[in-house]
Amino acid sequence: MGLREWVVKRTINNILTIIAVVVFVFFLFRIPVFFLGVDPADLYLAANMKPEELDNLRRIYGIPTKNAGFAEWTEHFFKYLVNTLTFQFGISFQTLRPVSYEIVQRLPNTLILLGISTAITIMLSVYFGVTTASKHGSRTDVSIITVSLFLNVLPVFWLAMMALMVFGFYLNLFPVTGGSISYPPPTDPLQYALDYLWHLTLPVIVLSIGGFGSLMLIMRNNVLGALTEDYIVTARAKGLSDRIILYRHALRNALLPLITIIALSIAGLIGGAVFTETIFNWYGMGRFFFEASVSQDYPVLQALTYIFAISTVLANFFADILHGVFDPRVKYD
Repeated sequence: MGLREWVVKRTINNILTIIAVVVFVFFLFRIPVFFLGVDPADLYLAANMKPEELDNLRRIYGIPTKNAGFAEWTEHFFKYLVNTLTFQFGISFQTLRPVSYEIVQRLPNTLILLGISTAITIMLSVYFGVTTASKHGSRTDVSIITVSLFLNVLPVFWLAMMALMVFGFYLNLFPVTGGSISYPPPTDPLQYALDYLWHLTLPVIVLSIGGFGSLMLIMRNNVLGALTEDYIVTARAKGLSDRIILYRHALRNALLPLITIIALSIAGLIGGAVFTETIFNWYGMGRFFFEASVSQDYPVLQALTYIFAISTVLANFFADILHGVFDPRVKYD
């Protein structure tokens, strides 16, 4: 099977996976209706409303009655399916604005946070992974491994709270509260950018450190494995310097598995962003997910679960493609 046939096959599988997630989310957030006979309107809408007002709000929010028959549930499901696949997520119970609008407002902040922290994590992991592998068994190797193992077991939320307490409360170097930017925001573009970066620094540091430990250990093991290959022995026999062997030969091949590993860690990054954005009051998707969970805002929860699932599926899909493009040894079945 060639790359083109493999891409078509994986695309079909990914579409089916996303549809399965959408169906699962539909039933997940309607368990109280199915098994407990609870009217969602009793949970989310005002109890003192008139029947016609409730019926109107049901249509707006897409809430069926607890006594709905099979036909009504079927109509509701297919309407939900079409709306979700076309990114029409309804109205948020919290803000009373379209969920799509809220996502568009918050998504750039999350992408910036995750993008910068991921880039820093990769650079640090590659640098220290190569350093420890080249000094295998030395004090430097043991020290960096010890720090990495320690960081690997630290919960992200604990790390975020400690950073906020030390650098925000005691040292007063970074803001403790106030959101992603000051309110009202500065009118000067430069001042606005500096203020934005001031609020962004601590969350980026926490997420970068949170992902560094495991990725560095994996990178170190990849480099050590590459250094035992026959082509490294050949390169040494040719008289190449240790630096050239390490960076031009061993590192290049050790980076290939890292593509897949980074893609697989997308779900963990999103989970870390939920805690980090909530603790640092960062106006992003993770904080939005937490607020929706607390307030039982299930249109938002449905939408974000769907988006997180798509992100994970697409990340793995593109990682497999890139791995095959850069590694000619990969065969598609």
